Amino acid sequence: MMNDLMIQILVPFLTAFLGGFAGWFFKRKRLEIENRNLKKTTESQDITNIDAAVRTWKNVVDALEEQVTKLLRQRQEYSNQIEELTKEVVGLRQQVRNLQKRLEVQADDDAKIRKYETLLATHGIAY
Repeated sequence: MMNDLMIQILVPFLTAFLGGFAGWFFKRKRLEIENRNLKKTTESQDITNIDAAVRTWKNVVDALEEQVTKLLRQRQEYSNQIEELTKEVVGLRQQVRNLQKRLEVQADDDAKIRKYETLLATHGIAY
């Protein structure tokens, strides 16, 4: 009876143990291969992600470079326009000074004419 009891306990125990050991033993190699493939896939994915990041960074740099070039060109245009307007302002100031001088001369001439007209009128001379 004890022998039967031992057999009834030992046989299922040994069967379960041997089944578990066989499963672990054969599955171990498969898990190792899967882990290697997973590592390769992860490395490949990392490289793909790095490539995407580099492309994105390059696109950002190119866009910024284009904007900087555009802004520099626009700045040069504004600089040229300011230079032209400055020359125009200098020319207009000179014209204003010339006109003011002519007005002063004209005012002096008008004062002289009025003075002579008054003199002629007071002396009865027709002009």
